[in-house]
Amino acid sequence: MVAISVDPPSESQKLDRLLNRVFPLLSDPELKVISAYRMEHQMGGATVGNMGYAIIDREGRVRKNEVDPLFGRRANAILQSLRELQ
Repeated sequence: MVAISVDPPSESQKLDRLLNRVFPLLSDPELKVISAYRMEHQMGGATVGNMGYAIIDREGRVRKNEVDPLFGRRANAILQSLRELQ
C-alpha cells in the first residue's frame, strides 16, 4: 500500500511525519501517476488529484479504481472489495 500526494516532496515529508503512517507517501506534483489512473479533475482551471484508491494486482493490472473522498471512512468496504477480487 502506498499513498500518493500532489504536494512537493518537502510538504509530503511533513505530512508523513505528522500522520506517522506505516506505508510510504509518494510525491506526484506533476500528476503523472494520478493521471495514469484517471484520478484527477479540473478545479478553477487547474488539474488536481481526487481522493480515492486503486487496487492493482501483482501483474500490474488495475482491478478496481474508484474516486471516493470518503475512502478513509470506508476502509472495511475496500477490504471487502479486495477479498472479492481474490
